[in-house]
Amino acid sequence: MKRHGTVLHRPLRKAAAVLTPTTAAAAMTLALASSAAAATYQYDCRRLTGAGTYGNPLALGNVTGRTVVAVNCPPLTSGAGHANRYFSFTLTRPARVPSYAGASFVLNRTQKSAVNPSLARGPYTVLHTSAGLWTYDRSGVFNGRYLPLTALPGSGVLPAGTYRLNMQKLDSPLRSLSTPWFNVVVAAP
Repeated sequence: MKRHGTVLHRPLRKAAAVLTPTTAAAAMTLALASSAAAATYQYDCRRLTGAGTYGNPLALGNVTGRTVVAVNCPPLTSGAGHANRYFSFTLTRPARVPSYAGASFVLNRTQKSAVNPSLARGPYTVLHTSAGLWTYDRSGVFNGRYLPLTALPGSGVLPAGTYRLNMQKLDSPLRSLSTPWFNVVVAAP
């Protein structure tokens, strides 16, 4: 299945991640979700309101009942203040299967660092980057990292409220100074 140029089948998990029946079901639902399940709204990332900082995230608005895609987000680069970009979104009801948030991108020889999502509400991290599911294209190149919003440890689904989505460039691989351009995707059908 293709969603905004990204094939969302065959999700991968880090070897250190714990696979439970709930996360496996969420991963399969994420991978098999129909793009017709919700209306899709596409925005230019560079025209969103906000500065992309922790205190002034780029606003995606309400995402309940639809998929919001911010396209053409500039690369994240190594160095203070440039390795993170923050987005905010609001759920007006609890997340339903197959809700997810993350980034799609295309890695190449010069841009080996993926865009890694984490999710917070206020000062608390709800989902860390390590909970992200990897996606890749038919040739085996990684092209996305997504957080399932319906398989939270101990609580089930993400409750209604406003959240801060942190897109970050991790330190590795160290030879990579930049991520590729990327799209932010938040789907809450």
